[in-house]
Amino acid sequence: MKIMIDIDDILTDFNRAFLRIAHEMFEEVPLEVEVKVWDFWKSVPNLTLEMEEKVWEVIRNTEDFYESLPPYASGEDLMRLGDLIAEGRHEFYFITSRFPTKGRNVQIQSQRWIQKVIDEPVSVIVSSRKGELCEVLGIDYAVDDAPHHIENLLDHGINTYIMDWPYNRHIEHRLRVKSLGEFLDSILI
Repeated sequence: MKIMIDIDDILTDFNRAFLRIAHEMFEEVPLEVEVKVWDFWKSVPNLTLEMEEKVWEVIRNTEDFYESLPPYASGEDLMRLGDLIAEGRHEFYFITSRFPTKGRNVQIQSQRWIQKVIDEPVSVIVSSRKGELCEVLGIDYAVDDAPHHIENLLDHGINTYIMDWPYNRHIEHRLRVKSLGEFLDSILI
């Protein structure tokens, strides 16, 4: 079986990292916020579009930013993923559309983060055309959280699970999961 896993807000907690930086830069921006809309400034109290752009600039200028992200998936789920990769019975593809930051390139930063938490070497593909890529790769199942990627995956006939976040609940789709473990349980019956 071929399985595609997105990285941010599936494996890593990008939203929390973004909010931490925003709060450090602008005290009036709260740390604990439920991100309900894909654009942070539309969801986060006291955060304007101009402030959000300044946070993105800090992220772009942070060396090896992606290697410092906190995990979103539980340690147990990450360990299970590592075990599944080590077994070699399934092919796992990690596809992300992250933008470049200072330091190592996005692919290397992403691979290093995953390898650090699951203790298995992996390869990462950086692409914003996930549906087309998954179709070419013959992906059987995918999991993503970003509305535009979910729609692109579905448009290309990929069996897609949605990591349930408030910002993607407008997409009518029955395959929703709340964790990496729940996704793995659903496809590895």
